[in-house]
Amino acid sequence: MTDLTLVQVAAAIAAIYVFGFGIIGVLALMPARRKDAVEFCKILGTATALIAALTVLFLLGTKALLIAMPLITARISYEVAHVRTGERSTSIAFGLSSGMLALMSMLVSIAPVAILGLWLLCFARLIMIPKGPDSRNMQVLDMLVFPVLPACLLASGTINPALAAVLLATYLMVEIFDSFALFFGAMWGRTKAFPTLSPNKTITGLLGGAASLAALSLITAAILGLPLLPTALTALLVGVLAVVGDLSASRHKRIAGVKDYSQVLPRQGGLLDSLDSWIAAGAGLTALHIFAQLW
Repeated sequence: MTDLTLVQVAAAIAAIYVFGFGIIGVLALMPARRKDAVEFCKILGTATALIAALTVLFLLGTKALLIAMPLITARISYEVAHVRTGERSTSIAFGLSSGMLALMSMLVSIAPVAILGLWLLCFARLIMIPKGPDSRNMQVLDMLVFPVLPACLLASGTINPALAAVLLATYLMVEIFDSFALFFGAMWGRTKAFPTLSPNKTITGLLGGAASLAALSLITAAILGLPLLPTALTALLVGVLAVVGDLSASRHKRIAGVKDYSQVLPRQGGLLDSLDSWIAAGAGLTALHIFAQLW
């Protein structure tokens, strides 16, 4: 997918969202599904505004992203710290320091490698050593593993000419996966996939989202003349990481006993509620690129 350009991705975003609203329009013509269509339209409308804003940022280039990505990282870090600690002053300090770390990851060439190494160390500490009480150290470790360090990796990738178009396409793929998972889950989902961490997700929804993502990715690749196998593998990886990101964000909320992060967008909750899957998927692709460069 490295042959993608930002203009191609922007065109694909416009086409796929027109297709999505078309499906909702068809549902609206069915009396039994009209209520669902209205709900889907509201959710897709907010998602459209967010992806349009991100597309503009990517098209504006490095200067816009150098401002936006640290601010995004600061906001999501504030949200997760506020949920885990319940302390406003601590959360503000954590958000500001995370935003500065994201800015450093974008300005210092070696920083992404260092951040990836730190993430691997934190993740190893989290899974290999038995956990104690939910102490402040454990809270910080949890938040570094997700979403802070992955968000910094994503930020560094957005200004990399080899990754920018792919990362914007990744957001589109995440939205396709989530939207169709919601659609299939609401229409036909019965069996819950993750009853504790994410009770709204169903097995049918996830399978429908994955199949739709694969189909639309391959169709788009064929139209743009991109290689089909790498596109299919990238779409599969993005789908898996999108679920991992969503569950990781939900885990913080379950530990704290809250339903949503501090609301920013209507019908979407906090900014982390909207970007959790993109952070995981984008960070994963950025990490793979770093490993490939080091290899």
